[in-house]
Amino acid sequence: MSLSIETRGLGSRGLLIALRGELDYESALDLRAAISGALAQDNVRELVVSLAAVTFIDSTGIGTLVVAHRICNDVGVILRVRDANPFIGRLFTVLGVAGALGLPDVDEPRLLPGQRPQARASQPA
Repeated sequence: MSLSIETRGLGSRGLLIALRGELDYESALDLRAAISGALAQDNVRELVVSLAAVTFIDSTGIGTLVVAHRICNDVGVILRVRDANPFIGRLFTVLGVAGALGLPDVDEPRLLPGQRPQARASQPA
């Protein structure tokens, strides 16, 4: 599956870059081009990259987001990543880049092989 990229306005000075598909070695260049195009616009002060429809991400895709964050920071643009599925969110947390990219750290208990997660107690309403 390839990566499709949709860019649309987000408020008066922001852009949303919505990704769909696989962000990997082959498609990372397309994301770089989309981010570069967004940064070429004078009025952009915030970029939001939505991973809601991303089904796979590899190290090149993650690296592209991290480098984009650094570049945006250097030119005074805020870059935030949002809507990562739990697996991708956990991956970003393990790699230590979740906070820098604007994602909350995913804190899941680590289980031993063969161990099952325990049911959580329900909270009173």
